[in-house]
Amino acid sequence: MFRISSLAPAVLSALFSLTAVSAAEMTSHEKELYEAAKPEGAVTWYVSQFNTEDADSVCRLFEKRYADLRCEAIRATGQVIYQRLMQDISAGVVQADVLSTNDGAQMVELKRIDRLVEYNPENLEHMAASIRQFGEPGYWFTTSVAPYAIGYNTNLVSEEEAPRNWTDLLDPKWKDQIAIPHPGFSGSAGTWVIAMRDLYGWDFFEKLEANKPQIGRSVSDGANLIVSGERKIAVVPANRAAVDAHNGAPVKPVYPTDGLVLAPGSTGLLAGAPHPNAAKLFAEFLLGPEVSEYYAADQRFPLRADVPAPESLVPLADLKLIMVPDTKVVSDLPEAQTKFRDIFGI
Repeated sequence: MFRISSLAPAVLSALFSLTAVSAAEMTSHEKELYEAAKPEGAVTWYVSQFNTEDADSVCRLFEKRYADLRCEAIRATGQVIYQRLMQDISAGVVQADVLSTNDGAQMVELKRIDRLVEYNPENLEHMAASIRQFGEPGYWFTTSVAPYAIGYNTNLVSEEEAPRNWTDLLDPKWKDQIAIPHPGFSGSAGTWVIAMRDLYGWDFFEKLEANKPQIGRSVSDGANLIVSGERKIAVVPANRAAVDAHNGAPVKPVYPTDGLVLAPGSTGLLAGAPHPNAAKLFAEFLLGPEVSEYYAADQRFPLRADVPAPESLVPLADLKLIMVPDTKVVSDLPEAQTKFRDIFGI
């Protein structure tokens, strides 16, 4: 889940200073969707991918662009929002039009039970090439990225001694100084564990255990520990480290030479939705320039190739990314969780 930074109010203020977009400034496909969506009047968005403030901000930007439509964001944690959706489906009354989640397993299951609408957003062509085809083309697509990197406390670790790749975490000098997330509590942590296993085998984790890392329930725990100085280095989303640094924390990200692990957030359109055209329009909007500009101004990775990354981040196109397909995460995660618990005893 994204953490909003102190920049967000200023970002929103600047974006809202723009006037509503006229039909002349829309693509022909966008115009068609907007006209078809007007009688529907609204879009309902089930979302665990963002925090409440971010979800509401995205909705307000959508309403600014499409003045005849309302946007209602129903925000909860990943499991809670998914349970609500499954209850809707069981009752035969789907209330949401769009689902955005950080748990790719949810999309895999929804496709399996035929609850996703097949749709390829036109705006996919403007996405950074490295993430354009991630997900399941035609069923769900990437709408946020927070690739796992290594963060360190700059008051405690010099740039010269900071880790350069994932295997540097195995150096005995980092004993009792590392923080990592637990795959039993965080889906994105599970993706990282599977990626490291595929690169270096379980031997990587057995050697890492010798350094006695502090294991948190989420990747945010490690980020907080390096900000406070309780740990020197941690597995963190690169953009989280950039936000913390921008806010004055003594933190800096390292982009591992062996690759950043991509754990993207995904969005899909729901079958039987009450506002199907508004759902498609909202999908286009999430991949449109306004949302990527919002990300960039708030020290996050923009999804679009035509929106520059903030100076605090290396552009996605210039990064070596490690991608683990959602279907592989679903099939491999139970074994990864069990093995992780066996190795670390937690």
